[in-house]
Amino acid sequence: MPHDWASIAQFLGPLLDRVDDAVREVQVVIITPDADVAAAVTAAAVKLTVGRDVAIVAATSAKRAARLIRIKPAQVIAGPAETLVELLKSATVKLDAVRSVCIAWADELIAQGATAALETVMTEAPKDSGRTIVTAELTPPVEELLERYARRARRVSAPIAETDQPMSVDYVTVSARSRLASLRRLVDEIDPPSALVFVREGASRIEVSDLLAALGYAGDASSIRTGIAAAPGTDTAILFDLPASREELREAAGSAKRTIALIQPRQLNSLRGLAAGGALKPITLAESGAQARGRDAKVRDELRSVLRAGQFGRELLALEPLLDDYDGIEIAAAALQLFEKERADRASTPAAEVSPARQREPGSMVGLFVNVGSRDGARPADIVGSIASQPGVTSADIGRVDVRESHTTVEVSATVADLVIERLTGSNIRGRRAVARRDEGMKREAARGPRPGGGRDTASGKRDQGRDRGARPASRTPRRDTPAGDPRSSSPTSRAPLAASRKRDRE
Repeated sequence: MPHDWASIAQFLGPLLDRVDDAVREVQVVIITPDADVAAAVTAAAVKLTVGRDVAIVAATSAKRAARLIRIKPAQVIAGPAETLVELLKSATVKLDAVRSVCIAWADELIAQGATAALETVMTEAPKDSGRTIVTAELTPPVEELLERYARRARRVSAPIAETDQPMSVDYVTVSARSRLASLRRLVDEIDPPSALVFVREGASRIEVSDLLAALGYAGDASSIRTGIAAAPGTDTAILFDLPASREELREAAGSAKRTIALIQPRQLNSLRGLAAGGALKPITLAESGAQARGRDAKVRDELRSVLRAGQFGRELLALEPLLDDYDGIEIAAAALQLFEKERADRASTPAAEVSPARQREPGSMVGLFVNVGSRDGARPADIVGSIASQPGVTSADIGRVDVRESHTTVEVSATVADLVIERLTGSNIRGRRAVARRDEGMKREAARGPRPGGGRDTASGKRDQGRDRGARPASRTPRRDTPAGDPRSSSPTSRAPLAASRKRDRE
């Protein structure tokens, strides 16, 4: 069977016919590759058991399924092998009364490496229970699985007859939820003079008919209609559902000039088998390509505007060390990847969950002291790189960096200061173990404001008090009201003038 939800009824119907409505125990187990397939299987089972009192559970989550089964025991359960194992371990599900076990689809389940969990479930199933194994293609691993769990099984397939000829099929890759939207875009792009939309499932038929009516294709006389067979002279056959056999595909395509399938990635192998060796050609809808190209053009325009401004400082210092190992265009490509990832993360994060670092107000910066300086070979780029590489910290959280001989002072956002201190301390910067702490000196200096005539700090971190470094300090006149014996009277600046006065008196 192909990987098509519309074909599930063909193998599920006979299994559900064997369910005894009066027995409130699990009688049918369908082991699926993932939760999506499980949900599709149970959705089909609900439609096939209309009018019957059959309890059906999709074990897409072990916790949720266990709660539902405790409320009402399940008779039909479908789920991934790992989830079923969890339910068996918790004794929520017992397989003593199981009449049928179905593996759908075996090739995909093997590809996902779920054979260990599958073996656990199959060991718990009664030996006399019926076995149905669905696969899109017969590979050696599938043959081995058949030999283990369904030895000498009767095989039902659609072999290639001598009259079967390869068919060429174009395809558009879609998700289960985007099929309708992709169908609309496909009709807009190819604008066929006539077309058949192949639909097998009742719900799909209603959705497609409503969409076509909204586009102006209503009624049996419309140039685009739904059905299972293309009439002679039809220009395009669009496979909204995937046919279950080659015969069904040939009937759907009829004599159409072109056949286009809307498939999910997992259905590609099924489509390849249905095409009987014919050419498969992927189609990229122009609207999707235009959107992608439009996004790239917008990014390039943003970069051009920044390059024209040409105001680079800390950014150049931060990237300069990378030029030793990488070409400039490679560095730019990596920066673009980070930029687009950050943009995508912001777009997917609700406003209430934006990190405090993004919500800080301008000016909310604090100073940090780092015990690594120029004598260690450190540059501003090294300090910036060590801080910006910490998770939760961005370049917007880093301000002025001042590298001195024995240490560095750096401004960071107040919201990430403690995080930077914690993670920077103990890290290695230019071969030295870094120690970071809040710089209280910078904090007091910022509170006092700039001093008149003050200059930059020396290596010790103190201001030069506004005087010229080459000038000698002026003599200070001693305070006349200083009492005798006061320690201030013995300072060097007060003793020198007093000694000179006594010398003049003696002369």
